[in-house]
Amino acid sequence: MEEMDIRTLSEGKYAIQRKNVLKDHFPAAYQRMQMDGTLEEHLAYTQESVSNYVDICAERYKQTEEYKQAEAADPMEAMRLLNMTVLEAEEAAYRSWIAIEYEEEEDDE
Repeated sequence: MEEMDIRTLSEGKYAIQRKNVLKDHFPAAYQRMQMDGTLEEHLAYTQESVSNYVDICAERYKQTEEYKQAEAADPMEAMRLLNMTVLEAEEAAYRSWIAIEYEEEEDDE
């Protein structure tokens, strides 16, 4: 990733959520990442991973019969269903990428 991409991604919705989790629940890891210069890259990775996951879930749902039927019958209902799918994907992503403990690489001794 280029530096500009990292900076932009590290300021996204999911990156900010991850940053807050690190600051509030894993302050030592947060400080260590700030000091060693890996925080922005970590946040950018989180933002990109969660965004991709949510987009894939939404696109998959749009291919279902349920969505297609709702879209034909009531576009507002189809949008509601799609929004629910996005919220469910964000909740799963929160547990998988945002609220997890930062794992450090172990040193070979």
